Amino acid sequence: GKVFPISPDDWRILYPEVPHKLKQLQSEGYKLVIFTNQLSIGRGRLRPEIFKAKVEAVIERLGVPLQVFVATGSGMYRKPVLGMWDYLCKKANGGLEVSLQESVYVGDAAGRPANWAPGQKKKDFSCSDRLFALNAGLLFHTPEEYFLGWKQALFALPDFDPRAVDPKAQLYDPPNASLTSSSSELVVAVGFPAAGKSTFLKKHLVSDGYTYINQDTLGSWKKCVALCETSLQAGKSIVVDNTNPELESRRRYTECAKKARVPCRCFLFTASLEQAKHNNRFREMTEKEHVPVNNIVLNTYKSKYVEPSLEEGFSEILKINFVPQFTDSKLESLYRQFSEG
Repeated sequence: GKVFPISPDDWRILYPEVPHKLKQLQSEGYKLVIFTNQLSIGRGRLRPEIFKAKVEAVIERLGVPLQVFVATGSGMYRKPVLGMWDYLCKKANGGLEVSLQESVYVGDAAGRPANWAPGQKKKDFSCSDRLFALNAGLLFHTPEEYFLGWKQALFALPDFDPRAVDPKAQLYDPPNASLTSSSSELVVAVGFPAAGKSTFLKKHLVSDGYTYINQDTLGSWKKCVALCETSLQAGKSIVVDNTNPELESRRRYTECAKKARVPCRCFLFTASLEQAKHNNRFREMTEKEHVPVNNIVLNTYKSKYVEPSLEEGFSEILKINFVPQFTDSKLESLYRQFSEG
């Protein structure tokens, strides 16, 4: 079929072995469930009635009962996040407990590279199915492995693994550095949007009396610099909470510090592009007031980024790691799920 179906009969069975295998599974007592992402419905590119008719036609052709869950938007119901799976287990399985050990998840969004098998095999469009299975703790197979008996193909997981985040990790480096100063100073933050800058700076510096300067709040970098100058003249310590990826954006503030004859330190937030994207998606799912940061903004930061150096005029560069502190087990469980394939 096409990328976006144009009629209820615009589909085909991937392999002739599929119907027989599904009937065999049903006869053995397995429940057959489909989880599918259909963002095109939510965006108006695919009419719901066309998709429903397609599903009914597929079920009739396969000759087995199927339970179908459809995610039409982003958020916690979209694979690989487990919203649909959790709904099945808690509300749509007749009160029966699902056995993870006896279940298997089959999907073609498996993170396989181009030419993963002989012939014209294309790169998988994502890894969301494999990650969905990982999030749920399910055994995973591709259609070729499960229905045709092929050996496992090469695949790649995302660079950032949220399961590996350690709440007890070192917060900053060097660990013997002081986060605050008893005398006037200027601290310049550098890091991706959604790298944890605002939360960290407000918790550790603003709470200690530092003047908080942020371009999103003030509206322009010129207003940030002006407030920086007047605050330094008043003998205050300042923290500048902007992304500051390039030399020019940082030079504005090192010059301010130089004129005021106070030290200027850099707090470099080490969260990667992939972790920043994950953090952003997590906030979209958990904070109603959060304004999403689109990938263009994140990728632009990466393209502009020049690593800070002492030669720019910084007296010290502290590397700040993203170390989340979880007070809610449900939120921690959600954060530790892969959120994009």
